[in-house]
Amino acid sequence: MFTLTKKADYGLSMLSVLASRGRKGRVNLKELAEMGMPRAFMSKIAASLVENGILNSREGKGGGYGLNYEPKEIQVREALEAIEGEVEPVTCGGCPVEDSCGQVSFMDKLTEDINRLLEKYTLEDLAK
Repeated sequence: MFTLTKKADYGLSMLSVLASRGRKGRVNLKELAEMGMPRAFMSKIAASLVENGILNSREGKGGGYGLNYEPKEIQVREALEAIEGEVEPVTCGGCPVEDSCGQVSFMDKLTEDINRLLEKYTLEDLAK
């Protein structure tokens, strides 16, 4: 079953808040904590998003995190990869019958379809 990790869920929630505010909008860790997101965890997620070029950070008054691009320019898949690493919704690695299993090609196709779908949606869609 394909599920999002808590890390991905929180990261997309943060990006959804930012997407609703547009490229010039900002959010800080205190505000995210007030929304129920764990501050320390969000700090790590935000650092990953900054490192991968999706967010920028600014300290001081009016600081916090902001998007580097318009929400419609950032694919959900790109955001998930910045948060989690490579997106592999379905994997068969390590299965003892992988070499003789008839499901491998189906699972590969399913992974491709899910990734195409994640590329179709943007942060703008998250904010709707």
